[in-house]
Amino acid sequence: MGRRLGLSLFISLLLAGVLVGQAALWWLDQEQRDTVAAQLNDEATSVLAALVEGRDGLALQQQMLDPAYRNPFSGRYFMVLIGEQRWRSRSLWDANLDVPEAGGTDSELRAGPGGQQLLRFRGDYSMAGQPITIVVAQDYTPQLDNFEDIKTAALAAWVVVLAGLALAQQWLIRRGLKPLNQARRQLEQLRGGERVELDENVAVELRPLVTEVNRLQRHTEQQLRRSRHALGDLGHALKTPLAVLRNRCDERLQAADPALHALLDEQLDQLETSVRRALSRARVAAGATTSNRFNPAEDVPLLVATLKRAHHRDLNVEVSGQGLPPQPVERDDMLEVLGNLLDNAFKWARHRVWLGLEQRNGELLLSVADDGPGVAAERRHLVLRRGERLDQRMPGHGLGLAIVSDTVDAYGGRLMLSESDAGGLLVRIVLPVADRGL
Repeated sequence: MGRRLGLSLFISLLLAGVLVGQAALWWLDQEQRDTVAAQLNDEATSVLAALVEGRDGLALQQQMLDPAYRNPFSGRYFMVLIGEQRWRSRSLWDANLDVPEAGGTDSELRAGPGGQQLLRFRGDYSMAGQPITIVVAQDYTPQLDNFEDIKTAALAAWVVVLAGLALAQQWLIRRGLKPLNQARRQLEQLRGGERVELDENVAVELRPLVTEVNRLQRHTEQQLRRSRHALGDLGHALKTPLAVLRNRCDERLQAADPALHALLDEQLDQLETSVRRALSRARVAAGATTSNRFNPAEDVPLLVATLKRAHHRDLNVEVSGQGLPPQPVERDDMLEVLGNLLDNAFKWARHRVWLGLEQRNGELLLSVADDGPGVAAERRHLVLRRGERLDQRMPGHGLGLAIVSDTVDAYGGRLMLSESDAGGLLVRIVLPVADRGL
């Protein structure tokens, strides 16, 4: 916004300077023409005074004229018309001086000898009962050249002034927009969960806006808190009836009607999956706040320590990237994802487990690897199915990677399975965290 405003003001200053400059030059030109026109009127009067009446009629006394009229192409010329008789100044040499059609100063410049631009004046008089027309002209080229010099000097001065005004303008704009930029940064921090509300110690003009934003933030926090509580209650309320139905189905139908048991078991699985995915997406849509953001520096060590105590295995666990700043993703979701991945890695690893976290180009990259037997490429898609376990000897329900896949899908991320450098399973997850609108 600052650049667009600065550019608009700069263009306004430039146009204003051009218009003012052109108007000033036009005014100077008119003033100069009026001055020269007054001089030409006086010159016509002096030429008229050089006409004297003799025995043969009117005669022009050359010695009474200005010496400039005797120098060829001096820039000052006259012509006297008395009937068919014409007298020209010697300064015209062999050139002609056109007679304006109307009296007074001519409005247009006319070409003169030697490329000169002439400003002409016509005066009509009467002497000794005879009509006399006197035309005087002056070269206007020096004034035009002077205007060009003035224009060049004014342009250079205006460029310097404009540059100074532009710098001062940019400084004032940046100073004026500084509170807005500060508010924008705080809004980004608010969106990312790094602050609870905006600082209300701002300029008087911005204070009403900041106050309303803080009120909206508090209202949104209340709504999100209620939504999370409602989602939790709904999840617990659905788990019990579904568990009862599954138990009844197993008790009554597994032996009596295997086909009906398989059908109901499949439908209950789909129902549980749909409910879990809907609750996961709703929780993700609620977003992360300062109180429930995933903080790798605090949450990862605690999670790894808990899994070590739970599995009682002497494994070498290597963690990288746990020093990342708090991320704008829900803490419970990330603990569930990493907990399931690390739980699988702890089960299958022989000696080592790797956990890596990285933030790059607006994405959070998670990777968990082990040195266990791994999963064949053609069977990796099976482990993402609900209840699918490739080795029945290992305890569990086969839900871990399915839950992880559902959560990653809810965040709009990607989950990839491949072979680790040690031959085990490598799980990589990419979650967009830059523009989640949190």
